[in-house]
Amino acid sequence: MGRRRRASMGLALLGAMGATLGAGARPLEADEEIRPAWMKLDAGRKVVQLTLVAAADGGNGTMNWNGYGNGDMTVTIPPGWKVEIEFRNRGLGALPHRLVVIDDVKPLPVEGGKPAFPRAVTRRLVQGMMPPEIDSLDFTASREGRFLIFCGVTGHGAAGMWDYLVVSKDATAPGVQVRKK
Repeated sequence: MGRRRRASMGLALLGAMGATLGAGARPLEADEEIRPAWMKLDAGRKVVQLTLVAAADGGNGTMNWNGYGNGDMTVTIPPGWKVEIEFRNRGLGALPHRLVVIDDVKPLPVEGGKPAFPRAVTRRLVQGMMPPEIDSLDFTASREGRFLIFCGVTGHGAAGMWDYLVVSKDATAPGVQVRKK
């Protein structure tokens, strides 16, 4: 899928996502699985498309992905699926951000982070991209495990700008689970 087509699809997804993340969003009562507007599936081709927005709202001091940080969101993918991510820096807080999928490591890197899969990283890993910049990445979930969706800008990941990506043979389709805020 070309960057131009991804960008136009991302705009539509971002518009749909606004209702999910906006002031009218229903508060979560407990951990639950959701099918967010920012996730699209093509089961026949085994492709999942995600729009991940940095600083989507004021949660965690704007250090969040689609409003979640500190591991409060888990995206689960079956092995062998292609993952296409459109990254957007919404810009709340006017900070640069950067997305990289890394192994689940402790302690968290201060900056950067080695991609867990080939091409699982946006451009300008440490400097980040300023709002309203957009980038896209795609990779195949080629190995099972628990990984981090991580902001590689210095200090951001350590400040909680990370969530989980789980690749599991037990998953029959991609899904998202979130913790109560």
